[in-house]
Amino acid sequence: MSNTHATVRCLLIPIGDGQILLPSVVIAEVSPDMEVSSETHTMGFINWRGQRVPLISLEQTLSLPVITTKKTRTVILYGLDYTQTMPFYAFKTTDVPRTHLVKEESLTYSKEVSSGLVFTVSIDKGDTIWIPDLNYLENIVHKTLTYE
Repeated sequence: MSNTHATVRCLLIPIGDGQILLPSVVIAEVSPDMEVSSETHTMGFINWRGQRVPLISLEQTLSLPVITTKKTRTVILYGLDYTQTMPFYAFKTTDVPRTHLVKEESLTYSKEVSSGLVFTVSIDKGDTIWIPDLNYLENIVHKTLTYE
């Protein structure tokens, strides 16, 4: 009997002074910084491939420290729950994301997870990386769009 463990290709994405981890399959594109229009406190919009895409402030939504940098990128995600009304949404990074293979055994559940975060991941150097709850993020974007 072989001892195989699931491995998932992910992007390690710098946010504020930390990092989040997302599976590559939920990411439509990582683009150079894009101009934001119609910005509010927690959300704005970008024009991506001729579509008006909601752009959330991930730091404010997840209560993470906000760090300003000139190396920002825009990460466009596929909508999972609201694909008809919100096929994509986006957020900004504080640096260039990089690929990372995650093994199932590196996932650890933390009781200290705040709203919008579901797991912590131990990476090689012992850094703690957060995995956001995409349903939580999409619900926030959807509610904001509904009350616009």
